[in-house]
Amino acid sequence: MLPIVIALFAPIVAQGSADVSRTVDRLTECRAIAADGDRLACFDRLAARIAAARTSGDLLVLDRRQVVERKRQRFGLANPPSDVFGGGEADRATEVSRLDTTIRMAKPAGPYGRWNLELANGSVWQSVDTLPFPPKASAPIALRTATLGGFRASIAGGRTFLVKRLR
Repeated sequence: MLPIVIALFAPIVAQGSADVSRTVDRLTECRAIAADGDRLACFDRLAARIAAARTSGDLLVLDRRQVVERKRQRFGLANPPSDVFGGGEADRATEVSRLDTTIRMAKPAGPYGRWNLELANGSVWQSVDTLPFPPKASAPIALRTATLGGFRASIAGGRTFLVKRLR
């Protein structure tokens, strides 16, 4: 899988931050140069700038798989990193709106038929709606985003119920 290249260039006036931020985009312009020597010189010049920006920490390269996994881990928390990349196409391509896992352990959460559900990924969720049955360990559970910022869960393909993430 190809990595997502995120250009997070520090605004350093001496280096011309507007010019530096276009360095990655200019790589495609090098491909259009017909003369081999000139094209190679263009690639070498830009590769050196990219390497320097990466070494200095001004350029960050992330693997799409790692980004999606991180978003899965944060799914349901109060401040999810939903727009890590500024809300653009990269964010839409790595959006996590559903999580399929299994229940590791279920404990009653006080009165009214609520349950704390510890999932295989380590997250802990609490049912907001009353569950008429005790959830079973190792049962499959699907969590998805709901309207108004909430979350719904379904155990083993059953009816959905409201949940909130505790940790």
